[in-house]
Amino acid sequence: MHTKKILIGIVILSAIGIHSQLAISQQPMPHPHPIQYRLSFRQAATHRVDVEASIPTDGAKSIRLMMPVWTPGSYLIREYARHVETIAARDGTSNQPLNIIKVDKNHWKVDCEGVQEVVVDYVLYGREMGVRTNWIENEFAFLTGAATFLTRDDALDRPHIVRIDAIPEWTDVATSLKPLETRDHWTRRAADYHELVDSPIVLGNLDLQSETIGGATHHLASLGTDSMWDTARAMKDVAKIVEIEQKFWGETPYQEYWFLNLATESGGGLEHDNSCVLMTSRWTQRQKSKYVDWLSLVSHEFFHVWNVRRLRPRALQNYDYNNEQYMRELWVAEGLTSYYDNLFVVRADLCTTGEYLERVSKDIQTVENSPGRSVQNLEDSSFDTWIKFYRPDENANNSRVSYYVKGSLVGLLADAEIRLATDNCKSLDDCMRLLWQRHRTGGYTNADVEAILVEVGGEPLRGWLGSKLRETTDLDYSRLLACYGLKWKDRNSDSTTAPSATPAMLGMEISNQGGKAMVDKVAVGGAAAAAGIQSGDELIGWDGYRITQEQWSDRLGLYRAGDRVAATIARRGKLLEVPLEIPPSKPLSWNLVRTDSPDEKQQERWRSWLGQGSSGPEEKIEKGE
Repeated sequence: MHTKKILIGIVILSAIGIHSQLAISQQPMPHPHPIQYRLSFRQAATHRVDVEASIPTDGAKSIRLMMPVWTPGSYLIREYARHVETIAARDGTSNQPLNIIKVDKNHWKVDCEGVQEVVVDYVLYGREMGVRTNWIENEFAFLTGAATFLTRDDALDRPHIVRIDAIPEWTDVATSLKPLETRDHWTRRAADYHELVDSPIVLGNLDLQSETIGGATHHLASLGTDSMWDTARAMKDVAKIVEIEQKFWGETPYQEYWFLNLATESGGGLEHDNSCVLMTSRWTQRQKSKYVDWLSLVSHEFFHVWNVRRLRPRALQNYDYNNEQYMRELWVAEGLTSYYDNLFVVRADLCTTGEYLERVSKDIQTVENSPGRSVQNLEDSSFDTWIKFYRPDENANNSRVSYYVKGSLVGLLADAEIRLATDNCKSLDDCMRLLWQRHRTGGYTNADVEAILVEVGGEPLRGWLGSKLRETTDLDYSRLLACYGLKWKDRNSDSTTAPSATPAMLGMEISNQGGKAMVDKVAVGGAAAAAGIQSGDELIGWDGYRITQEQWSDRLGLYRAGDRVAATIARRGKLLEVPLEIPPSKPLSWNLVRTDSPDEKQQERWRSWLGQGSSGPEEKIEKGE
C-alpha cells in the first residue's frame, strides 16, 4: 500500500470519530474468538461466585465442556466439579435456553446446532481454605484456576478472558494474568487455558510491595497481615532469596512474578509459572522461627519457577486435567526443592548456620523415627502420591515415607558425596544446572538424573542413587559428617555417638475428641502396639485412675522405664484392661552440630556449601525478629 493512501485512511478514521479504537488496535489483540468469563460476587457473603462463560461454537452441533479434576503442583484428584451447584446454557444471541447434560463427573455436553456462541451460567461454592482450592467471602476471595473455570475440552489453546465484577469493599486484584487493557485491571487475559489454570487470583484490599530484581519485576501482595507484618522488610528479605536463586540458575525465565501472601491462619504453598500462593498467619513475622519457616516457603515455591514448572519430569510434560499422571521423580521435583529451600535461606543470610542445622536435624528425625521408612521406598513414594501422600490416615506413619523429606535428605547426601569426590570443585548445584540446560525441553527421568550425578561426581556415584531410590535400607550419614565436620548431639545427654536405631517407644498419639481421650495413631514397633492398643480406642484410665487428654503427657512423665501399668480403654463401647510396660527411652533426637576442631578441608567445604565466604560459619550474627 502506498504512503498517500495510508494518510488518507487515517484522516477518514479520525473524521468519523474512532481514532481511539485505532489506538487500542496498536496493542496486541486477543484471538478473534476467545472464551470469556464474567465473575460476579453478589453472593460472596454465602461463599459463592456466579460465573458466566461465553464460549464460541465454531459451527459445531454440540460442544463438550470440562472442569479439571486436579491442579498441577498438587497431585491428588480433588473433583473440583463437585463445587458446581447449578449450571445452565443459553444461546448467546437470543438467550434461548440450550440443552446441557452432564456426561460424567467433570464433563458436560451442550447441544448448539445453529448457535454461534454458547453462554454457560454456573454457580460455584468456595469455602475451602487452601492453596489449591477456592475461598470466597465479603472480605476477600481467592480463586484457583482449575477449581473455577470450565472450558471446551477441545479448545485449551484458545485465549481466555476473565472480567471481574468486584464488590465495593474490594479495591485490588493480584494475579499474574495480564490486563486486557492497561486502564482496566479488573479484566485479565490468558494466552490459553493452561495459563488460566496456572494463574490464581486474589481479590480484596491488598498491601503491595514491589521491587525490580535481576531485570524482572517482583510483587509481594499481602492480605490479612494487618499491622502485624512489616511487609516492606518482608519484600527486602524476599529479594535476597530471589537474587540467590536467580544467580544459582543463571537465567531468569520470566518478566514479572507475584508472591501472593495470604495471612489466613492457614498454611502451605503452591507454585505457578509466574506466581506462587503462600498461606500463613498474621503473627508469623513476630516469631523468628515461624518467620524463617515462611522464608523457607518463599524459597521453596520460588525454586519451582525452574524446578517443576519449566523443568519437569517427563510424565508431566503435557498436563492431563482429567486423569492422574504417574511419575517416579517427585523426589527431584519436590524433594530436591525441599533440600534447597532452607539452604538458600542461610545462603541469603536470613538465618544462622545453627538454625539451619536444626532444620536439617528435624528432617533427619522425621525420617529416622518413622516406621514407614522401612516399608516404602522413595520411587514408590513418588509414584503413589495420588493415593497416599495427600490422604494420610492413622497408619500413614507406619506405611509410607515422604518424598519431600526423604528426597531432601538424599539431596543433602548427594551434595556431600559430590563435594568429597571432586575435592569440593563440584556440587549438586552443578547437577541441577545441567539438568536445567539439558532437560527443560522434553523432561527428565531418574535415569537422566543419575547420569548427570555420575558425570559430575564420577564413577563412585554410579548405582548410588538407585540404591537410595529403590531400597528401604536406612540412610548412611557418616560421609555427610566427614564432609563438613559434623557430629551427633543428643539434646538429653552428652553423647555424641551416632544413633544406631530407633529404640522401643510407647508409640501412640492421643487427642481430645468431644471430651474423650482418643487414640489417633499407633506406631508399629512401639509398646502400645505390642500391648494391643488400636487406633480408635478411647483411653479412659491409666494405672487405675481416670485420665484425660490434657493430663496425658504429664502423667506419662511420672513413670520410669520398666514400670508396668494397666490402661483402661473402651473399644466400640466395650471396656478392656490392657497391661503394658513403659519403654526404656524416648525416640532418638538425631541432632547435628559442628565438631570442635574441623580440619581445613571440612571448613572449606562447609563455607562453600553454606555460601559463607572466608570469615567462618560461626561468626554469623543472628538476625533479630
